[in-house]
Amino acid sequence: MSCAHTWPIARGAQPLGRPWRRRWGSWPPGRRSTGGGTSSSLWWRWRCWWRRWWRIDRGGLPGRLGRVGRGMHSGPPVGRISPMARPASEQTALWVLRKLREGGYEALFAGGCVRDQLLGAPCTDYDVATNASPKQVRGLFRHVLMVGAKFGVAMVVHRGQVVEVVTFRSDETYSDGRRPDRVTFSTAREDALRRDFTINGMFYDPIAKKVIDYVDGQEDLQARILRTIGSPEQRFDEDYLRLIRAVRFAARLDFRIDPATEAALAANADKIVSISGERVFDELRKMLSNTSAVRSLADLQRFGLMQHIVPELFDADDHWPAAMQRAEKIGHYADFLLTLAALLLELPSRVIGRICRRWGASNETRLALQWIAKHGGDWQAAPNWPLCKIKRLLAYGQFDRLCLLWLAIEELDTGQTDYHQLLRKKIASIDPDQIAPPPLVSGEDLLGLGLSESPKLGRILNKLYDAQLNEELKSRRTALAEARRMVTEAAAPNA
Repeated sequence: MSCAHTWPIARGAQPLGRPWRRRWGSWPPGRRSTGGGTSSSLWWRWRCWWRRWWRIDRGGLPGRLGRVGRGMHSGPPVGRISPMARPASEQTALWVLRKLREGGYEALFAGGCVRDQLLGAPCTDYDVATNASPKQVRGLFRHVLMVGAKFGVAMVVHRGQVVEVVTFRSDETYSDGRRPDRVTFSTAREDALRRDFTINGMFYDPIAKKVIDYVDGQEDLQARILRTIGSPEQRFDEDYLRLIRAVRFAARLDFRIDPATEAALAANADKIVSISGERVFDELRKMLSNTSAVRSLADLQRFGLMQHIVPELFDADDHWPAAMQRAEKIGHYADFLLTLAALLLELPSRVIGRICRRWGASNETRLALQWIAKHGGDWQAAPNWPLCKIKRLLAYGQFDRLCLLWLAIEELDTGQTDYHQLLRKKIASIDPDQIAPPPLVSGEDLLGLGLSESPKLGRILNKLYDAQLNEELKSRRTALAEARRMVTEAAAPNA
């Protein structure tokens, strides 16, 4: 029996004998049997299963949880988490903690989840701190992503939920103002002392129902004070992003900032430019997505941070006062894009584009901000616009935000809402099915009427669609008649 595939035999290797071929058929077996019956497909299934779990063992995850690329990794296993994976619930985090305890390791809840539980606030993310090293964590769990092993961070994935497991550590010098040059795995006490704020430096033992507090975080929670652990200067030098985080936490929790921490904030504000725009933008998103956005913005400006985050608002024209007034009007909506649009409204489109690129914002975000800024001054003219223009704006996904911004501007300028009420009445009279109906006439129809492909074709299509949106053309027959008339006019010598 001949093999379906011929593979070269390596030097020193023994050729495959007949018993193997009788059992498996061809080598390597294909997806379909080539003489070995069901054994061949079983071999293929075993091979796929093995490759799948090899990838998991290398740090990736199967299916919707993500995967890593093919090939061997020279360093520690590294994977990436799919956007479909979600933060862990308390039940899942407790399962991870118990498993670490069963393995003989110390394990505690740490950070923001402890703070939120003590405040009685809902917690959306649980972190586990342990004395197990990342390699030891990987030995206990089936699905582990070693995303920051050298910093003691491993991601345990269980039933589609991600639990961040951090090894107790102490940090050495920070030369880049972002991450430690070297870490040393240590104890829970030393781990608490290297964290940012006292309210984030506590641990909780869910088995013994006990808070472990080495930094007097409970006292600051009761006094509603935000204070750094140890020297504020040192904490901010370790990671300049903590400058913004301090403002965000104080505003969100409605805490006052410790005077020494306030002084360090103002003294180190210019260092925020050392942080990547992407990290700053992520903090701004969290900040402006909360009802405390107005206080956050006021504190950013008070400590001199905003002048370095968006210097364009503080140029010779000084856009900040008007921007802050608009933000105060709409900040309670807790809508990140709306609040950011209110801040950047007076800036030219090219400047908004430059800011978005600096922050690493998505093209969708950039285009939305530019679109809102383009139409931001039209609040008086909008009620008198033809139906076609209003419908075209309605069809764009940001029209609701634009209307809220128009309302805020009108109230600031006139103290009234007359224009807004007129616009609302006009919009209420529009049939939702007629906001963006299918065109009655297509480009092929115009070509069939004798019009060649040219800019004229696009202009005529736009005019016909505007007439349809204005409800002047209600049937394909009348639309084609109007198209024929326009094509005839376009073909005239003096057109």
